[in-house]
Amino acid sequence: MFEKESIPFAPMLIESMRSLGYSFESAIADIIDNSISAKASKIELFLPPGENPYLIIFDNGTGMDAKEIEEAMRYGSKNPLDRRTKNDLGRFGLGLKSASLSQCRKLTVVSKKNNKVAAFSWDLDYIKSSQSWNIIGYDIDEIKKLPRIELFDNVDSGTYVLLQEFDRVKSSAKDLSRTITENMIKTEEHLSLVFHRYLEGKVSIYINNLKIEPKDPFLTKHKKTQSKREQSFTIDGSKIKVKPYILPYINYLTKEDIKKVGSKERLRNEQGFYIYRNKRLIIWGTWFRMETKGELSKLARIRVDIPNSLDYMWNIDIKKSSANLPDKIKNNLYNCIKESVVSSEAVHQYRGRKQKENEDITYIWDRIKTRDGYEYKINRKIPQIELLKDSLDEKQFSLLEKTLVYIENNFPVNALYLDATKGDISQNKEKVEEDSEIEQLYNDVLMQIEFGKEYGMSKKEIIKLFMISEPYCNYKRLMVKLEGMLNDE
Repeated sequence: MFEKESIPFAPMLIESMRSLGYSFESAIADIIDNSISAKASKIELFLPPGENPYLIIFDNGTGMDAKEIEEAMRYGSKNPLDRRTKNDLGRFGLGLKSASLSQCRKLTVVSKKNNKVAAFSWDLDYIKSSQSWNIIGYDIDEIKKLPRIELFDNVDSGTYVLLQEFDRVKSSAKDLSRTITENMIKTEEHLSLVFHRYLEGKVSIYINNLKIEPKDPFLTKHKKTQSKREQSFTIDGSKIKVKPYILPYINYLTKEDIKKVGSKERLRNEQGFYIYRNKRLIIWGTWFRMETKGELSKLARIRVDIPNSLDYMWNIDIKKSSANLPDKIKNNLYNCIKESVVSSEAVHQYRGRKQKENEDITYIWDRIKTRDGYEYKINRKIPQIELLKDSLDEKQFSLLEKTLVYIENNFPVNALYLDATKGDISQNKEKVEEDSEIEQLYNDVLMQIEFGKEYGMSKKEIIKLFMISEPYCNYKRLMVKLEGMLNDE
């Protein structure tokens, strides 16, 4: 037995690392994490206009000396299993490099500490030609030629990150400068939400000298926002804090309130959990399939604070833009969901009350009484959707939810009314049970049983779901067949 070091081929691996899935805004947020970890109180972004745009991210944090910059530029500079300081927003030792180079081909980092300035860069074209893992160092005269390097004149310490040659954006853009500018508008929205708790405190972020105002997804200062009791529990020696909020009904919101939340669309679609890691928002607007997004629960938002010591449990990714809810924690959150969703439904009293002819039947459409009349929403509890929930990942389920909302918003009310008044829609309430219809519905149940069993649902459980759901429960002979299947179990 013998061992031999196997060094990755630099050009191929570093190009592959660019495809981790960063969006422009999530990449910038990841870079800013380093500034906040360095205790910066002011972070400035500069994007000058021009045909060859570049982006500078400058902070007044603790800064780094030459050795520290070299270490920060090294891939995998930190072990994700190491214990971090309480306020560290990093984890993998990849964020600065992987985030920056996911968008551009050249990353330069300059830092000032103890009145000394040092600089190094990763240049993908140089790596390609040299076929090495070599970073490029700069002497003081070369540093002075960098754009806006005079920013260091007004700080005792700080760090300057320069992104150049946005090849990936350029390949898909008609006008590179315009596309970069549009990306920065999205970035401002993103940063105002992701770092809103820092922006509400001692940290300021500027883009081209304009200060970013924080979002407030919980509308904490609105007098009609319901702030529920904070709960906490301990997992593996680390404390998790949970605090539900119920937003005011939309009629009580001003344009400024809507702006703080994001938009009317976000008001409905971004209900659910807001997961913070050291006050930095990681993932938001999801119930982790513990509850279904609906009209009556849209005002419920639950803030969850987790420490970085539990990163391994949440499976937080390199981009810090997704996380999985551990089963260990899930049970502790059920009570919070129940409390917040019930309160959200109470806010909708007389404005969004579900009306059902029979409480024992799962209808396909929910008929909701509002102040102005009625709304019809697809019932997320029908068995087909329940079964789909267990087979889709978070992004796929989010796409399904958006599709359902799109169908609801385009319900052909006027055409339906005209057809009904013309008599084109049958009003015969006595259903003739055709053998072909029963057979088709029966086969549909059988297919759904096989589908559900693949994802751990029992045959008995699935049959019961269909027996209380439209249109299956409307066919007596079908119900007899399904009852027979239950008895055979």
